[in-house]
Amino acid sequence: MTIGVSPLAGLEHAARTVPFDQFGRYHMLREAVEACRTRLGIRRFSLLDVGGLFQSRRGPMLPATLFFPHDTLTVLDVVESDLPGYIKGDGTALHFEDASFDLVVSADTLEHVPQPDRARFWHELLRVAQHGVLLLAPFRTPAVEIAETILFEYIKQELRTEQQQLKEHTRYVLPVLDEWLTFLEAQQVPARAYPTGYLHAWLGMMLLKHMALRLCPESEPLLDWYYNQCFFPTERRNPAYRHLIVAEKTAGVGEAIDAALAPTVLPDSDSGPNRNWDQQGDCTDWQSTLLPMLLALTQRQTIAEHWTTTHDTMLHHQHQHLVALEHIIDNQHHLMNTMNTMNDQVRGLQEQNRNLTERAHRLEDQNRDLTERTRWLEDQNQALRHHLEAVQNGRVMRMLNAFLPKR
Repeated sequence: MTIGVSPLAGLEHAARTVPFDQFGRYHMLREAVEACRTRLGIRRFSLLDVGGLFQSRRGPMLPATLFFPHDTLTVLDVVESDLPGYIKGDGTALHFEDASFDLVVSADTLEHVPQPDRARFWHELLRVAQHGVLLLAPFRTPAVEIAETILFEYIKQELRTEQQQLKEHTRYVLPVLDEWLTFLEAQQVPARAYPTGYLHAWLGMMLLKHMALRLCPESEPLLDWYYNQCFFPTERRNPAYRHLIVAEKTAGVGEAIDAALAPTVLPDSDSGPNRNWDQQGDCTDWQSTLLPMLLALTQRQTIAEHWTTTHDTMLHHQHQHLVALEHIIDNQHHLMNTMNTMNDQVRGLQEQNRNLTERAHRLEDQNRDLTERTRWLEDQNQALRHHLEAVQNGRVMRMLNAFLPKR
């Protein structure tokens, strides 16, 4: 007997374009829906996908449209979007009548609902579903928490950013699988759970993808395609990152889904040294290929980081030289400014000297003029004295002549 997933026909494009963990989730939902279709004899289901809007690097998209192209699909999420078949809404308060949809599906949404609202979220999904609810989510175990912590810290250091979904997992706390199976039992809803997303492969792929985003971004979608082709058939085993809960509302639905999914679940990876790997058929153990890829990329990253360190050291030295050069240039500018100031002062003194020289020349001219005037006045004064003396001498003679007797 072959154990593992047989990829469904018609999903080749999705396998090439959808991230590996998203492909695994929706492929499992598609298998469960097909089992219900066969059991119920319904050719075209009405489906509600709660939390099904995906923000890809190319923009918002509805992954469910790739996996359920022939069903009547409604996707509901909390953000605005004008994509066909999408409506904005709250999973804890659905505006639909009871049993409005044949099936309700939800993938990786429960963990993003605050803990106090999760029971109401489940009640709403069960209320609007006629035949059952198919819910996938990561569930809390010590191994899952450690894996998420490793991934969160790696992304933080590698890409210098905080992965918001993982951050929200910590803030809201991941749900516990047994608690929700007990909850459904209390609601008298038969439920079963199936593991998917082999934890070690999930963590290895996540580390590879985020390493590739920094070192070789164009290879990141190729890693998804490679995983979807080679490792996806063997990912349903424990320890698992997530589980699918099948909540049955119509008798026989759970049994039909179990008949389809149970054979795809591999024995637990810790089931002992005598586990029969031949049961995996043609599927290669992920470790034989994934780990060498991880080591190769790690080696490349180490070389890149060494080059980065060397480059940073060179840049640091260049920066120091630039700082020293800028200091020298600043000193030169300061000296040039000082010299310009001194030149301005010298030019000012030279101008003052020229003004003083011109003034001295004017004073010399004035002095010569005054000297000539003084000399002229002295000459005039002397002439007048001579004239006065002559006049006076003539008057004396006339007076003497007047007093002398005439002959």
